[in-house]
Amino acid sequence: MKIAVPSLGETLDSFVSKTFGRSPFIIIYDSENRKYHFYINKGLRVQDGSGLKAVEIILNNNVNVLLTKEIGHKAYSALMEKHIGIHLLKSDDTVKSVIKKFLKS
Repeated sequence: MKIAVPSLGETLDSFVSKTFGRSPFIIIYDSENRKYHFYINKGLRVQDGSGLKAVEIILNNNVNVLLTKEIGHKAYSALMEKHIGIHLLKSDDTVKSVIKKFLKS
């Protein structure tokens, strides 16, 4: 399973970004091989449609689920259309911690 998390940094020890579309990075973790890769989110610098730029990263990497604190309506609709699971997070934590909690649930 591939899990995407908007992140403030490039590692699993980075904190989850409060926003999806304007997060500096998107980290994608593959639970099968326990490896991750970070992607620079081009949505951070666009005027409109920042969430859709982040959605492109998720779709291009065959992500199964997004863990995020916030997501805009356009991005939400685009991910739901492609049957990507969306789980809203309630607390601030590291990327590693939210992935670990998700996998245990």
